Order: sequence, then structure tokens, then C-alpha cells
Amino acid sequence: MLGALGGRLPEPPLVVLAAGAEALEALEARAFAALLSTGPGVADAGSGGLANPAGSGGLAGHTGATDPRTVIAIVAESVAEEVALGAEAPVGCSQPCDAAGLRNALDQAGRALEAARGRDGAGDAGRVVRFAELAGQGLLGLLDPAAAQAFSAAVLAPLTAYGSRADLVESLRAYLDSNGHWDAAAQRLGVHRHTLRYRMRRVAELLGRDLDEPGTRAELWLALEAARRGATPASPRGSSR
Repeated sequence: MLGALGGRLPEPPLVVLAAGAEALEALEARAFAALLSTGPGVADAGSGGLANPAGSGGLAGHTGATDPRTVIAIVAESVAEEVALGAEAPVGCSQPCDAAGLRNALDQAGRALEAARGRDGAGDAGRVVRFAELAGQGLLGLLDPAAAQAFSAAVLAPLTAYGSRADLVESLRAYLDSNGHWDAAAQRLGVHRHTLRYRMRRVAELLGRDLDEPGTRAELWLALEAARRGATPASPRGSSR
């Protein structure tokens, strides 16, 4: 596609915008338009994907392979904010890039659009989310919320289903938040460290994991953080305090 456009792309730095099909007309008014017949890979699309050039602000396109409801626009960074707000629909914005970085920027815009649409898949009209904002939220900001919640539920299921007075999930959270320091975690929970050690042995048994492994700790922290950010509770079902 880029070869077919020739010099019609704006001067870099460029920003990729992603929005729903309802924003196509608004984006076309500010950009050269193109329909991508081979999916969202901008650099892979051939000249046959171009259609209906309009305006002079950049390139607009429609990704057909992965999400036929997603419109893509490539605009100059100087007008990206104005164009995104003018779409009056949820819009995801990539970080600024040059032509060589468009493939990565397209992925960034798509991820930002998912966040703009909201956790329930229907974002507020006119909401603009920038990929840089997601990056600032850490790894979870880059993950699909539904996938993160499903991952969290699966990982923590042996703990949330365990009926006991010991709150194993909250104990695990305190242990990880304290970087494995027994005294600090026990103080946070208000229990004796020997009680916490017993709980962590039980956690390891139920999960079948070695809590001393860095990879295990990272995976469990991710599951706990996803549960905290989501709507599902992270405390065990059937437990009493």
C-alpha cells in the first residue's frame, strides 16, 4: 500500500488512528482513504487495496481480515489529536513513528482502540486512548481485559475454590507485594509469620507451583492484579474470617 500511495503520506512523524466503522466518513474527510483487502498489515497491502482518496491529512483504511469494523487512518502527528477527536467515536492512537514503523504503530493503535471501547466492548463516543497511556499502565494495560480476566480466574481457581478460614488469595497477594519477605507480609496481614508460612505452603500445594521461582511469582502477580482491576472478586469463595 505504501508504494502505491507514493508521496501522498504526510511527512513524519506519523500517527496511526484506529476506530470503528462509524468513524469512516469523519476520517475520510481528513485523509486519503483506502480499503485494505488483506488484513491490517499496512506494509503488506498492495495497490489494489486503495479506494476513494479524499482529503489531504493522511491515509484512511478499513481492515477486513481480522476486524471488518475497524477503520485505520495514518495522519501527521501535528493533526492526530484533532482528527481523533473529530471522529466522535472511540479512537486508539499509536505512538509517533516514521513510515518504517507503521506496522508496529498499527498494532499499537488497535490495542489502544480496544481500551477506548472499554472493558465491556462499548466505549464512550469521542473517547481517545493513546498507546503511550497503556504502556504507562504496565503489562496489563497491553492485554485484552477479557483475556486477562480469564487467565486470572484459571490461575487462581485452586485458591478461590478452597474452603478454609485462611484467606489464601490475600495472603499470596501480601507475600508477593512484600517481595517474599515473611515479616513484612505477616505484618501487613496481621498474622504471625509462621501462620503465613503455613498458608504459603498450602498455596504452593494447591497450585502445584514453586513460589520461589521468579516466573511463577510474576505469573501469580499478573493473575492477582488482573483480578484486582476486574469486576470479579479475588477472595476465596466460601471462606470466613
